[in-house]
Amino acid sequence: MKTITDINNTALAKKQRHEELLGEITKLRKKLIMQEDKIQKLSKQALEDTLTGLANRRAFDRALKQSLSDYKRYNYVGAILLIDVNQFKSVNDSLGHLAGDEILKHVANIIQVHTRETDFIARIGGDEFCVILKEATPLDAELKAVELEASIAHTPCWYEGREIHTSVSIGACSFSESSNFIKIMEKADKAMYANKHSEVVHTNI
Repeated sequence: MKTITDINNTALAKKQRHEELLGEITKLRKKLIMQEDKIQKLSKQALEDTLTGLANRRAFDRALKQSLSDYKRYNYVGAILLIDVNQFKSVNDSLGHLAGDEILKHVANIIQVHTRETDFIARIGGDEFCVILKEATPLDAELKAVELEASIAHTPCWYEGREIHTSVSIGACSFSESSNFIKIMEKADKAMYANKHSEVVHTNI
């Protein structure tokens, strides 16, 4: 026959075990939350350009394919702007890669200022950016390209106490011109290079 002491000891042991289990559950929950946060950060990093904070090429490819799909399904108008920084190599060669990085961040910031929240901006290569303009006609795209080129050309980048004047060449292509991913990129690329060769581009250091 169990005594009162035995019963109390048994109850105390059960209580302690229950508290231990609750403690283990709390620890597991904290670990799970930390793992979820880590996964979210890694997922974000996988789609983000670490230098400029813009979307990277992988994120851009996804976004453009989705935009083209929406155009085909819902007939949403839109366009892309392919942006190339002129004579970028000369900056790296003369001032170093840190100066080049500042130029890229400078250009990225100006693009963000002159586009809408609904537009999608990405750095897709070393000195190349691309913007997906939502609900934009071919004329809207051409006007935005002119606006961006002028703004970047007239806004110098400051690096270690000196002004660096840079410029960009932009090629535009609307969804109505091509709704194929590869072809629209090719057309924008050709338009960009045609624009680059038709201008006297320069970088003043």
